[in-house]
This record gives sequence, structure tokens and C-alpha cells, in this order.
Amino acid sequence: MLKETISKKFVEDLSKQNNEPSWLLDKRISAYEFFKEKAMPNFNYGLNINLDIALDLEKLEALNEKVKRKVVCNNKEVIIQNFEEVLASDDSLLKEKLMTICVPALDKFTSMHNAFLNNILVVKVPKNVEVKEPIEITTEVNSSVLFDHLLVIAEEGSSFSLVEELNSKSDDGSYVSKIVEIFAEENSKVDYGALQNLNKESFNFIIKRAILKNDASVNWLDCCFGSKTTLSEVTSYLDGEGASVNNHGVFFGNDKQQFDLVTKSIHNAPNTYSDIFTKGALTDFSKCIYRGLVKIQKNASNSNGYQKQDTLLLSGDAAADSIPDLEIDNSDVKCSHGATIGRIDKEKLFYLQSRGLSKDEATKIYVKGFFEELIRKMKIEKMRENMHDIIDKRMQ
Repeated sequence: MLKETISKKFVEDLSKQNNEPSWLLDKRISAYEFFKEKAMPNFNYGLNINLDIALDLEKLEALNEKVKRKVVCNNKEVIIQNFEEVLASDDSLLKEKLMTICVPALDKFTSMHNAFLNNILVVKVPKNVEVKEPIEITTEVNSSVLFDHLLVIAEEGSSFSLVEELNSKSDDGSYVSKIVEIFAEENSKVDYGALQNLNKESFNFIIKRAILKNDASVNWLDCCFGSKTTLSEVTSYLDGEGASVNNHGVFFGNDKQQFDLVTKSIHNAPNTYSDIFTKGALTDFSKCIYRGLVKIQKNASNSNGYQKQDTLLLSGDAAADSIPDLEIDNSDVKCSHGATIGRIDKEKLFYLQSRGLSKDEATKIYVKGFFEELIRKMKIEKMRENMHDIIDKRMQ
């Protein structure tokens, strides 16, 4: 079979095969035009802050394969539909929400995703529904190219946790493009946790964004352990008064893994609160670039924004750069940021060894203690309980 190419014709054929409405084809074509116009980012953020990205999006194979996904939800009031089910029933929600937070014009990666996406899952929790058990979504990457999209709608007064796990089915290389759009209506509460554990031959591009209305809250937990290279962004728009967000992240790199992690909190309303807290460890030749932003607009008085990022280097060849940023246009706010990049404290390691532990055992305990402050803050109990085991496996 001939290899399909990244082309406008493929976009049109894909839309036709899915029996899509004209509005969706128009969105795809618009996204494709942006994709062709946009230049590839150079991943240089300063004189010595850069990543080595050898990727040509134009040469990727275009595929029309469905993802293998397992969804577990014990609440029958929750509406969960895949792409085909949405198109076959009522596509008005998709038309209203899809590609509205992550618009195609953002960059070349996003426009490509929106042009070629073929796996969509919609999760809608109705008004005032409290879901006691986490909604669990497990996705296995079983193709060389994947464009996967999750649309989450938390209606007024709803409350739930959603946990996503992304794995590779084989050791083959993949290009994985994932976008999550969360709409948190008034007084809703969303706890979203993601565990990315792709194989070391995969390139992972992922954007997660949320819009929060009055008194809504979103708690992000982003755990990044897999892939060869990950470009990840988590952004929250606090559009309603009293909205709050906790944006917590964990990463652990080894071998030659590269992470480019971006976290943003945009305060667009008064009396809003955000907490960005990221912790990571790097060993071997791995590298991480962290970029954070807390932006408080002129009308967002009495808002509170906090940002902190800590990286622990476990080898002499591992490298990290941190670029925290504050943009404050209102004087009636509280805002602060901090970042640390360091190595294991030799005196503390010696103390642990003096209590009969080997160097490896002492190092493991030290690293666990480094992550403990963040682990205690995790809102999703299941992910909090599993985090120590995940860190243990990474250090083996």
C-alpha cells in the first residue's frame, strides 16, 4: 500500500470517510492552511538554552487509524462518546467547543493536530452531578502517528476526577499528538491527572488547556516519564471571579530523554487563585527546559498567583534550565515565583549511609523525599498512592 502523505487531499478524504459535517471540514482546511504557513520552532530560548529536535512534520506519514482505548466510569449520568457516536447523534456540542481553546493558529504542531485529528473523546458531566469514583481513560498507541483529542465539559456544580494514562503498545517509534480542552462551568470542580509513559522512541506533543468560569476549580496533575522527546503545555484561563487552579507536575528523565515543559496561569477575573508547582529529577544525559508564566490582567484585582519549580540532577551529564515569568498588570495582587536546580546534598546522603544504608538505597530515599512535598499535594488519591512505585521503577 502506498504511503499516505500530509496533504490537503488527505484532509478532505479523511473528512469524507468520517461523514463529517461541512463546518468540521472547514475547520480542518483552515488548520491545514495554518500548518503550511507556520514555520517549525527552533527550540532555542537563550544562548545556551535549547533542545535538539530532529523532526520534520512535513514528512510524517498520514494515517487514518483508530486508537485503542479503555474507558471506565461507574456513574451512568456521565456522558462519554467517541468521535463516531458524537457525529451520529448531535454534533452541536462538538461544533461549539472543539478547537476553541487550542486554536489552529497557535503553532505548527497545533495546526497540524487540528487538521489531521481522527480520535476524539467527549466527556460531559451534567449539572450538579458528583462522580465519586475517578473516570479512567487508558490509551495504547498502536500506530506510528496518532492525533488524539479529549474534550471535557464540566457543567455547573458538577464534581469529578478524570485520570488518563498514555502507553505504547510496542517498542516502535511514534509521533503522538494529544490535545485536552476542559470547560469548567460555574461552581464545578475538575481533578485531572495524566500519566505519560510512552516508549523511548516516541515523540510526544501535548497541550492541555482549561477555561474556568465563576468559582470553578481545576486541579491539574501532569506526570511525564516516557517518550524520547516531550513538548508539553498546561494552561489555565481563570475567566470567572473566584476561579482557582492548582497546576502540579512531575517529571523524571533518564537516558537521553528531553522535556520541554510549559505551565501558564492567566488571571482574567478578580479574586482568582493559581498555584504552579513542578518537581523533576534527571539522570544520565537527560534534559529538561521548564517555562512558567503567571499573568494577572488589569481587571484581576485581589488575585493570588504562585509558581515554583525544582529540579534534581542525579548525574554530571544531566542538564536543566528554568525560565519562570510573572506579568502583573494590577497592583492589588499577591504574586511570587521561584526555581531551584541542584544536586543531592552530600551531607544528607552521608547521614543516611551512616545509618546502614547503601549508597543506592540512600539515594532512593533522598529522591523520594525530594518528591514528597508535591506528592502530598496531589488531589487524586489513586495517582498519589502509585507515585512512589513509579519513581522506584525509574531509579532501577
